[in-house]
Amino acid sequence: MHSLRGDSLHSPAPPAPRFPAGAADDLATALLRLADADADAHADRLHDGVLQALVVARYATDAVARGGDPAMAREAVQDALVALRRTVWLLRPRVTCGLTVALVELSAQRVAAGLPAPVLELDPDVVALLTRDAAAVAYRFVQAVLEESGSDPVQGSLERVGRLGALEVDCLVRNPAAWSLRAAALGGGLVVGTDRLRLLLPLSEGAPHDDDPSRARCPGIPCPTTGRLLRDHGAHL
Repeated sequence: MHSLRGDSLHSPAPPAPRFPAGAADDLATALLRLADADADAHADRLHDGVLQALVVARYATDAVARGGDPAMAREAVQDALVALRRTVWLLRPRVTCGLTVALVELSAQRVAAGLPAPVLELDPDVVALLTRDAAAVAYRFVQAVLEESGSDPVQGSLERVGRLGALEVDCLVRNPAAWSLRAAALGGGLVVGTDRLRLLLPLSEGAPHDDDPSRARCPGIPCPTTGRLLRDHGAHL
């Protein structure tokens, strides 16, 4: 994937990608409000997804007591359990074994749901220099992009731009200001193009941190060290 260049880039997303000295309280307040908004969004997804599946399972099991088909009840309960497990999986942070491994797992989940795998070209040197917090934001950013993309394919890249890591995707999100805020809290930012986003995240100038995917070992998944190896796990990243 080619990086954003020239006229494809706009100004950073509003409203608050930058916080001058002395504005730490404003940033903290904005982040608290963003956390509340995230909690509301999670509650909405639980209500519209898992809870609806549980309601169907409840009616199916009640029907069994009145002579209904037990197989249908078991299937409904199984569907609700799968929905709950998937929701919990998506909520849990996944970068403790390294960003690359986390994205492999995320891609595998998407493929299992019958959706196209993302195609991401990751520079392993940049991945290794992402701070722990930056790696977590990068993962959540990709997760949000994939969720909003639905069945559309997503392409992206991670490369170094000066002292920052640039995570670029070929689509937009509904609330770019939220990602601008998250990146700004780490010393980065968000650049919005006509049909692309570039999330800028700080890099560590020291040795690779403990989450360096070239050293991480997660059970069940051989640890990839380059973007090419990600294709060996049934997904394109």
